[in-house]
Amino acid sequence: MTGIYQQLEIPNGDKATSITETEGEYIYNFLKDNNLKKTLEVGFAYGCSTAYIISATKSIHYVIDPSQGLYFNLGLENMEKLGLKKYLNLKNDFSHNVLPGLLKKNVKIDFAFIDGGHKFDDIFIDFYYIDLLLNHKGYILFHDSWMRSTQYVVSWIKNNKKNYKIVKTPVNSLTLIQKLGEDVREWCHFKDFFIIKRGLFLKNVFLKFLSALGFGRFFKNSLPDKKRNNLNGK
Repeated sequence: MTGIYQQLEIPNGDKATSITETEGEYIYNFLKDNNLKKTLEVGFAYGCSTAYIISATKSIHYVIDPSQGLYFNLGLENMEKLGLKKYLNLKNDFSHNVLPGLLKKNVKIDFAFIDGGHKFDDIFIDFYYIDLLLNHKGYILFHDSWMRSTQYVVSWIKNNKKNYKIVKTPVNSLTLIQKLGEDVREWCHFKDFFIIKRGLFLKNVFLKFLSALGFGRFFKNSLPDKKRNNLNGK
């Protein structure tokens, strides 16, 4: 354990805003193990993830967040306290303004942590530009994998960006992807993307189980045509 989390000042009533100690230790070890130095992050708040990233890399780290004042500047104070502020390149603006500017400056990175706005379009725009900044074999880590907005972005990537692969992590709240090559899609390429709702998934599993036992015919006739076709494997 690095002991970083215990040194950070995070209000007791707002600890859910930051990453957990387990998440931070995973990020730290991942960066160290893979010797990643060129990093970027969307979201700052109390500086928890930033502290782990900079502690691992001891390199300049781009951070994008327009709302440090809402967190009483504790993120900046935490960086000062841990002696990490000299590595911090904080952009006090929205990511949709900052990321295109970094692209114009030909900034290249090997790792990005996306934990800013949590609407689907916020996450998607962050990914779109970070993808353009990311070097070959670089990584993008998404926080809050349990959120449907995050899951839909990841699903779009899985179905449409075949130059990325999902990398398993031991932390359920984190989704890691790696860039493996160039994007060679046709100009009109598009594939549907979706996530499975747990209730519908379990219902379909149950119905297929009944069908395998020979009871499915009693249920199929009561289902709409589309669901009946799904049950038949069409």
